Amino acid sequence: MKSLTSKPRYGLAVPAGWTLFFGGLCLIALFVVPGLAGVAVPLAALYLIIGLGAWQEIKAFAVAGMIAFGIFCLLRMGTLVTNFAWGKLGSTIVFGWMTWEYWDALKHWGEESPDVEDGDEEDKPIISIVLLLKAPRYLEDFILTQVLEEAWGGDFSSDDEENQDGFVVGETPMFVVKSPHGMFMIHNRPEPYFEDAEAVGEEIGELRLRRAVMEHQAWLSVDLLSAFDDSQPPEMFYPLIIRLIYELAEAGDVLAVLRPETGQINLWSDDVLEALLRPDGLEAFNRIDAEVPVIPVAEDDPAMVAAVGEARRRWPEFLEQFQSRSDDDHFGVKAPVTSGGNTEFIWIEVSGLEPEYIHGKLGNEPVALDGLSLGSVVEVPVAELNDWYFTRGEGDPVGLFTVKAVQEAQNRFRSAQDSE
Repeated sequence: MKSLTSKPRYGLAVPAGWTLFFGGLCLIALFVVPGLAGVAVPLAALYLIIGLGAWQEIKAFAVAGMIAFGIFCLLRMGTLVTNFAWGKLGSTIVFGWMTWEYWDALKHWGEESPDVEDGDEEDKPIISIVLLLKAPRYLEDFILTQVLEEAWGGDFSSDDEENQDGFVVGETPMFVVKSPHGMFMIHNRPEPYFEDAEAVGEEIGELRLRRAVMEHQAWLSVDLLSAFDDSQPPEMFYPLIIRLIYELAEAGDVLAVLRPETGQINLWSDDVLEALLRPDGLEAFNRIDAEVPVIPVAEDDPAMVAAVGEARRRWPEFLEQFQSRSDDDHFGVKAPVTSGGNTEFIWIEVSGLEPEYIHGKLGNEPVALDGLSLGSVVEVPVAELNDWYFTRGEGDPVGLFTVKAVQEAQNRFRSAQDSE
């Protein structure tokens, strides 16, 4: 099955999107004028089935679309002969145009899309932003309508077509939205976004992000189906999508944010989304840090081995300064902490020392240490010391021997991201 976050080929996006739009209009008519149920229900079902099938690039549905709209066009033309009306003429033109759009798509069926390089069989993703969620989200059309009005303004709930700015049709897991700018699709899926989240996670170097990808259980996305103004490049719709994504996100529920068009992914935070709203936000997608990055460094990395050796050799210097500390001074060490079968090298704010043990509180939020969080009290053996630092008053820090080695690893990680 073709991903619904990927734009269909052969020019099907326009007829399929508009067919879904017509299906939505029929559903609205059903609620506004219940007496039309006998006509609105079968028409809505016909439009939605054809539209979804065509979006999936199933040729039979494209053929069905051409035939259905062709028949509608002929029937409308017949009524014009006996009872002319401008509205009938307009619908005849629309049905004829839709017939031609499906016919044109069928005529080019099997041809390579002009924006796809030779030998590249991958579908070009549509303009979309995806949220990876901890758990499935409860979402209904009236809730989405309220969120849309918060994010984009306007009236998406009015029954008066002349006054409304758009509408919402559908139900979880998929909604179709008409706005003044274009047609959008909202996915609310109760399953992992990736077919093999474990395999995808293993390819990610940053440990927090790796965990988010592996542990998410649902996803939500806002996709651009078609723009009403063809002169606008699709990329111009990202700020609009991001504003809606910002309103759809719930605190504590979102793990990561993904841009399918480029494959960029980042941990979720308000800082990340606010940065994405800036003009250069999309270019900096992978460079916005939601948390202190946790980059794995090989134990036998020469720079790291040398840095740890220097930290341990100069440990007496730390001990001497700690004995004469004041309230304005700060002392910290980095050492391995284990909990729940996981071990992380993490900074600890030192509160006390023994000959063989260091006592303090976690100075960073751990990635996967069960029962521990920022500020948790821990103790570590001096023999496992990895790094240390201290600052006296407003003076420069002393120590931080492993920072350079970690920075080099982080630069390699960034370079690998940018090259993908």
